[in-house]
Amino acid sequence: MRFHRVRIHTVDDPQYRAYIGKIMASKANHKASRPASNRSLFGGEAEQIVRTWLAQFHLLSERRYVEYDERVGKQLQRKYRELDALYEYDAQHCHVFEVKATSQVRSIGRGLRQLSESHTILRTVIPHVARTLILIDTGIISDEAVVALMQSDEAPFHPPATIRSFFAENNHIPLYDSADYQPDRQVAVSVVRFPLADICALAAAHGMELHLDWSDEDEEPEEVEPPPPTSYTAHDASDDNDDDNPFAAALRRAMGQA
Repeated sequence: MRFHRVRIHTVDDPQYRAYIGKIMASKANHKASRPASNRSLFGGEAEQIVRTWLAQFHLLSERRYVEYDERVGKQLQRKYRELDALYEYDAQHCHVFEVKATSQVRSIGRGLRQLSESHTILRTVIPHVARTLILIDTGIISDEAVVALMQSDEAPFHPPATIRSFFAENNHIPLYDSADYQPDRQVAVSVVRFPLADICALAAAHGMELHLDWSDEDEEPEEVEPPPPTSYTAHDASDDNDDDNPFAAALRRAMGQA
């Protein structure tokens, strides 16, 4: 078995706080990391908005931090993972949510892979785990724009992927508009699309200001984390180089709460 000693807890868990403390001490011995980008800050803000939106359906759990040991070769490595949102129906059923703010279709696949691994980890302690990707569309190319591009003088050899083409190839996964979505633990995996304008409207309704000026930033900035403390490994730091590194964002939030 790949995952062992899985434990779900809150952000105030003493072992998790000790883990964050080790990372903070490690970072203090390295040169200062670059400030968080506006795109990264927006990702954290979007997660907060989505959790508020999900609260109309569920009383979300504060236990959304997962500690586990992963078998790597002959050794077990202690790791932590922050879930963007978790609802626990009962001891046998839960629903885990991943929020992905992106302008790239390939990030949908990355988000679903993150959910799949969370599903595998959680199922060692909770038998039935539904999972939903909340896709915040920050500018994924539309079908109409692809048609116009392919008719232009700058047409690429292959048309860019769109949301429609992705789900045509993955038609076993239901795609919902946010206005039509109702969580259902009987649906194993699903995707909910939020247009950026809808996130902005929800933010305005709650008096939140968003970091939306991404004009001076790369489309897909890479964040490189310093080596983690001995026997601890950062979640997804090697796999998530799209619009934001979720563990880096989680670390910044946790450090802010310390």
